[in-house]
Amino acid sequence: MNELMKFMINEESTIFDALSKINKTGRQILFTVNKKNHVTGSLTDGDIRRAILKSIHLESKVKLISNKKFIYISTDSYTLAKKEMIKNHVRIVPLLTKEMRLKKIFCYDDFSSDISDCAVLIFAGGMGKRMRPLTLKTPKPLLSIGRNSIIESIIDKFLSEGFNNIFISLNYKSDLIKKRLMKKYKNILDDSSFLIEKKPLGTAGSLLCLKEGGFTHIITHNADIITDIDYGMLLGAHRKSKDSATVVLTEHQLKIEYGLANIKQGKITSIREKPTINFFAMSGVNIFRTDALKNLKKIRIDMNELIEYLIEKKKIVGFSIHGGLWYDIGSLENYLKAKEIYGG
Repeated sequence: MNELMKFMINEESTIFDALSKINKTGRQILFTVNKKNHVTGSLTDGDIRRAILKSIHLESKVKLISNKKFIYISTDSYTLAKKEMIKNHVRIVPLLTKEMRLKKIFCYDDFSSDISDCAVLIFAGGMGKRMRPLTLKTPKPLLSIGRNSIIESIIDKFLSEGFNNIFISLNYKSDLIKKRLMKKYKNILDDSSFLIEKKPLGTAGSLLCLKEGGFTHIITHNADIITDIDYGMLLGAHRKSKDSATVVLTEHQLKIEYGLANIKQGKITSIREKPTINFFAMSGVNIFRTDALKNLKKIRIDMNELIEYLIEKKKIVGFSIHGGLWYDIGSLENYLKAKEIYGG
């Protein structure tokens, strides 16, 4: 809260007080609050300059000149915050609660990050059993989406953001995938870019092959999802948090078609008729600090086991909620739906 207090000023304060506080924070913006700490507006150094030009006295209250139609978000999502920044040409966006209380500050500069010490690992070793018969001859990562295969779309997005340390873990029909990618990305990928699993290592096992690779952070990405996650911003937020891992979550709704009975001490206490359950699920994208993995000896491990291991070892596992595009192509039904949207 102390950090947030730097951005808050009582709406009854003077313009001179606001000017002094803006100079101290160096962020060039404050958010005005009432007696209940509800945010009522924003105030920038530009607002103050315009007030001075209009001969408004510096001892006037800030609520007189604050912007009541300021930009804010109500969902904790760095992707949504960045979209609002770009759309409205602002560099700071606040996260507010339903009661309009300041919960978090998103600053564009905080998301910028050096990516040279970060590796990308794409998990592409699965057999694609849920997508048979399509995957009997063609491995799932090479199935077409739009003008590219699924895995090429993923790699192209990372490359477009400047990520060059890209690795792919393979098992099922590994030769087909390696040959295709080596031909297209011959200036990016070589033999060392491919982690060939002679035996399946679980949904996270190949990650441990990179823990001694000299990288500080590793982004892991399933090869059966399409998303518009801004990986540079994600890495910047993860780096700033200093967490051992950041798990990207997506929000879902599940409509229950039955009345649910709440039971307590042998009695029904209430009935919820066909409720909608809101929940967060792992998106298939994560970031790990390699120093958090150094003592892990297990060879075969699934991603949920790895996350639980870190929690058990008292490592801090943070999360980021992605509110943008996310599409799972892990089943035949979902793949056919994706083709209707993207073609291919």
